[in-house]
Amino acid sequence: MFQDKLDVQFDEFEHIYDEPELASIFTRIVAAIIDSIIYWMICLAMSLVAGENNGLLNYSVEGFPALILFGIAFFLWPISEGMYGQTIGKRLLDIKVIANNDKEMTIGKGFIRYFIGIVDSIFFIGIIVALIDKKNQRIGDMIADTRVIKSKYNGRI
Repeated sequence: MFQDKLDVQFDEFEHIYDEPELASIFTRIVAAIIDSIIYWMICLAMSLVAGENNGLLNYSVEGFPALILFGIAFFLWPISEGMYGQTIGKRLLDIKVIANNDKEMTIGKGFIRYFIGIVDSIFFIGIIVALIDKKNQRIGDMIADTRVIKSKYNGRI
């Protein structure tokens, strides 16, 4: 009885030092779409409340409300990735950003990924590079020294 319980505990940690399984590019794209939809809905709500109506679903936001939207964008992407390794979309799809070589994931790495993500989105360069790279890394991941993994893979992450 005791030995069976002990075997179960050891089996649970058997793969703790295995290499984490990389998240698929498709899953990463879906997570990015979810995050973008969430941010779009927040922007739409803010525009309806504090924006100027310029026609059918054409609103503009200026001043303090626009500053709030910038703050929300920074929290949704680089800060949440730097602090928790996940955005809302990544959390829903059980994927996570980690630093390579067991280095700590930081907000600085999150901002690097975020700002290089702008370059990655031009002509889908990030997707093309991730398809070619064996670690599924886009340019932002390479520069920030990060990768995206399945978060439920093992106990250490």
